Amino acid sequence: GLLLLALAFWGIRPALAVPERTEAHPKLWEQLGQAHWIGQGHGPHILYMIFDPNCPYCHVLYDELEPMVQSAHLNLRFIVVGFLAPSSTGKAAAILQAKDPRAAIRENEKGFNMEHFGAIREVIPTPETDKILADNLKLLEESGRRIVPTLIYRDREGKIQVIHGLLDKSGLQATLSQIQ
Repeated sequence: GLLLLALAFWGIRPALAVPERTEAHPKLWEQLGQAHWIGQGHGPHILYMIFDPNCPYCHVLYDELEPMVQSAHLNLRFIVVGFLAPSSTGKAAAILQAKDPRAAIRENEKGFNMEHFGAIREVIPTPETDKILADNLKLLEESGRRIVPTLIYRDREGKIQVIHGLLDKSGLQATLSQIQ
């Protein structure tokens, strides 16, 4: 709530005011499964979230999803990209190179603010991390748009669904109920 109000005050609008839903080729799902993702939850319902550590809308979505991981029986898989701001690559690298990447995401989001955005300190990416970030960005582009946050899931009919942009709470709950 407050972050969205602050975003509106500063004139920062979502890339898409109304989230865009599209169907993706099943090949994208296979690529996501082989990607470098960071997991949270062990439920049967797999949801990929592509995010940038400096993305305010990703932060809002993270805050919405965090309490739903257990109740919605999610297997939430974070795919990190770093392109929104000059510090994004270094922050994404810090998450990927951390001993506990899940804890690094939590640290980034817990201290998120509108002055510095993501809270984690930047690091210089290793060549391996550079490759992961390039591969992750390619996956985002293959999803149809270079927009974060992006959610990808398999629906109850087995079709791969992609949502670019920020869902409101009711839209998110409706989406979670459709995950296979």
